[in-house]
Amino acid sequence: MKQRFFLLLLTLFTSCGVFPDELNFSPLYRHRVAPDGQLAELDILWPLFHWERREDGAHDFRIRPFWRRVTSKDRRKVRNEFIAPLGLSYEDEEETSLRFMPLFQYREHLHEGKKGAYDRDWMATPLIWGGSSTAGENYFAFIPFYGTLKNFLTYDKISFALFPLHLWTKRGKTKASYYLWPFIGWGSSSEPDRPYWWRVLPFYGESVYPGRYERYTALWPFFHWGRERLHTESPASSFFFFPLFGYKSSAAFLSWTFLWPFFKHGHARQSSEKEGDYNFWDFPWPLVRYLKNSWDGKNLKQWWILPLVASTMTKTQRSLLLLYPLIWSRHFEDQRRTRDDFWVLPFFWDISVHAKKKDGTKGRQILRHTRLFPLFKRKKEEGRKRWRILAPWPYDGSFAAGVDPAYDWIWTLATREEDRRGNSRFRSFAHLFSSRNFAGRRYQASVPFLFNLEKNEDGSGVFRLFQFFPFTWGPLKPSAPKKGREALGGTERR
Repeated sequence: MKQRFFLLLLTLFTSCGVFPDELNFSPLYRHRVAPDGQLAELDILWPLFHWERREDGAHDFRIRPFWRRVTSKDRRKVRNEFIAPLGLSYEDEEETSLRFMPLFQYREHLHEGKKGAYDRDWMATPLIWGGSSTAGENYFAFIPFYGTLKNFLTYDKISFALFPLHLWTKRGKTKASYYLWPFIGWGSSSEPDRPYWWRVLPFYGESVYPGRYERYTALWPFFHWGRERLHTESPASSFFFFPLFGYKSSAAFLSWTFLWPFFKHGHARQSSEKEGDYNFWDFPWPLVRYLKNSWDGKNLKQWWILPLVASTMTKTQRSLLLLYPLIWSRHFEDQRRTRDDFWVLPFFWDISVHAKKKDGTKGRQILRHTRLFPLFKRKKEEGRKRWRILAPWPYDGSFAAGVDPAYDWIWTLATREEDRRGNSRFRSFAHLFSSRNFAGRRYQASVPFLFNLEKNEDGSGVFRLFQFFPFTWGPLKPSAPKKGREALGGTERR
């Protein structure tokens, strides 16, 4: 409430002409008023207190580096970040979440989007987990003593008691039980063919999917044998005496290994356009490899001589690696997009993503991300543009959530950003120079204590020496404030 009252009072003073719309006494005090007459940016005792109104109308308040709060224009969405990136809370009409990693995590959300139905999951230290839902899916786990986990490590359900002494798992239609995991266990599936497995390691184990495969082991990990591809016209048999020698053989192909994993070879016995071709050499792994595989519709070509050069080609990707692991060039594509990466680790990388046209050719650019670590980064995404000097935080995405808003004042020498409506702003360290373009409606700039500048779209403007002594030009009629999507700038563009 006090924060809202202070902002209201400051807006009143600026609208009455007590303060100019652009005022910069950084690091003590700085504010900027938008063309709609409402406050857009505020700094007090930079970098400690910062407030801004974003282009989407959200309010962004920060007490750096400890806390940040972003509230949507309709106040239905609230996001808090504290000691970023460790602490985060979020709340809207469908979800409430709170975390302080790695000590605590809580999330409550609507079950399948249905009102009145919810799912709750929480974690207190990595050892204690729990959750509940209106559907009755309740669970609790105190690792390693006793409990149940849901949707954990690819499993739908994991239950245990004095882990690793007792463990039970469920994934889809398959259930398994373990004693002295992973040495003693058994499991089966409710699928029509009822695949099953059991083992008492290191003595014996087997896994059987009737009509598809049979796999056996004895004196694990030394002896392995079985049959594969039983549902095809060319079933295969295999044998492996770890790590000395092993083979897999069928009417269609033969593969063998010697001193696994260093020497391996495989080839198709009969190549054809229908079944394809297969030829594979590791001699020795991981230094030298050659692989050509068009088997079962695949189209994979791969070879390398490490650490000098490596190449991989498929229907949907191409990659070239030089001086492993330093230089990477990769191309990916699917039905909708293409992606091109170029990396010179650890100092430079460039990522470019394009949408595909209807004819399958490359269309408009969706994303361009370039870095010269730790000196510079530039990102363009869906019409938004941003660049920054310096940029020492190496991560993006969830690993970077809240980091720049909390700490970039420490390392940023200069930064510029632009949105899809044509709004742009620039600032240097400690706002020694700061500017903002409200989509051509007004340009504002300032240098602490020395001057501020305002230029309007009708050609009028004002230059204030020492922040308060004005020199004006052009027509003096103020433009009418706009509301809604044009409050801080123009209409959205792509």
